Amino acid sequence: MRIQFGTSGWRGVIADDFTFNNVKIVSLAIAQHILKNNGKSAIIGYDTRFLSKDFAKLSAEVLAKNGIKVYFSPEDTPTPVIAYEIIKKQTDGAINITASHNDYYYNGIKFSARTGGPALPEETKAIEDRINKIINEKISVEKTPFEEGLENKTIEILGRSTYLEDIKKLVDFSLIEKRKLKIIYEPFFATGIRYLPELLAPIANLKIIHGERDPLFGSLHPEPIEKNLTELINKVRTENASIGLSTDGDADRFGIIDKGGLYFQPDKILSIIYYYLITERKMKGNIVRTVATTQMLDRIAKHFGFETIETPVGFKYIGDAVIKGEAIFGGEESGGATISGWLPEKDGILIDSLVTEIISKKGSTLSKLYKEIASLFGETYSERIDFDYEGDRINIEKKLKQKISDILKNERVKKINEIDGTKIIFEDDSWLLFRFSGTENKIRAYCESTDYKKTENLKIIANKAVQFIKRR
Repeated sequence: MRIQFGTSGWRGVIADDFTFNNVKIVSLAIAQHILKNNGKSAIIGYDTRFLSKDFAKLSAEVLAKNGIKVYFSPEDTPTPVIAYEIIKKQTDGAINITASHNDYYYNGIKFSARTGGPALPEETKAIEDRINKIINEKISVEKTPFEEGLENKTIEILGRSTYLEDIKKLVDFSLIEKRKLKIIYEPFFATGIRYLPELLAPIANLKIIHGERDPLFGSLHPEPIEKNLTELINKVRTENASIGLSTDGDADRFGIIDKGGLYFQPDKILSIIYYYLITERKMKGNIVRTVATTQMLDRIAKHFGFETIETPVGFKYIGDAVIKGEAIFGGEESGGATISGWLPEKDGILIDSLVTEIISKKGSTLSKLYKEIASLFGETYSERIDFDYEGDRINIEKKLKQKISDILKNERVKKINEIDGTKIIFEDDSWLLFRFSGTENKIRAYCESTDYKKTENLKIIANKAVQFIKRR
């Protein structure tokens, strides 16, 4: 089989392609990559999934055998905390055993660079090449037994992280404490359980649903999007809570429910945060967003004299721009964001905390805050539709290109953007993007317009374009 890194690492079905043998191979390739780049150490962490800790121990054994010092997490750990530890300990990267927001029967490996952010394409390509060489040449993968590694100090158990202490310096929790908010939190039985509650429980009326560890996520899909947050929505409504917060399987993505039980799209949350950073925190700087993310951010940036940096989908590009100082804030429509002065990695714990600060500072609901922004910059209607598919991706891509050609013939188009997928920008500045997911067998269609009816029409066009695919 071919092991490939998508937008956020390699993922596979447990016991099918995500096996102990394949984890050994990938771990050896990463070890070789670290050594090739004069690296000496790495963090290894994992999420709450079935066998994640065992897979992580195996990775540690392979790295230790290759002379790489391993700092091993004693408990399941969010991706942003692992990113924080890379920077704190100045290691040469990290392996995180997680499939993020995928279903419980998936697992995966995220490799983070020494910057703390996701590895850039040139790094993952180099690792893929090494993986294929190991497979093709049937290279034996050796390892140091975990206990032996502990004894000879090639493996060291990480102590308590100071992540929470440092996040308290970034978010004004005193504002939250003054408001005495009622907050409902949905961690999906996963890694956010020991982190966000520690920040908010002492200063707010915090209630948690699904707050115990469960490798099967209670049969829920641990992605904090509207269709998966029904219970949180109902709880916010019945408890008359000020806000509902959620994080995904490895706590790098956020999901927000406004007072009254209204799901708030990440695009709108990003706009609220960027506007708040400029107007309330008096921060000055550009925005960086992916090609699939709302252009409301562009209008805010332009109004204040700043620029928009557009990237392919994948937080590695966002993090890279933020760490280089090219932007004060960066985000993606799938629920990932970070701010300057923090991590070059998406952080759901940070964003949940920051949004809670914002409603505390403003004494308002998210709906009212967004209405204020829309009154200044125009209303925006954004939608994403996911289409599962099966079959050969290359052939499907060819057919989709033909369908897109039909759209171009029948609609008034201003330009085509192919930075990632095919983004059709129409003469009225509405847009439609088709792209293949880097981690799942899905075609994603993104639609946005300043007119609700136009967005609905774009959804119809998108559905017609993919009618030919065989659904799973």
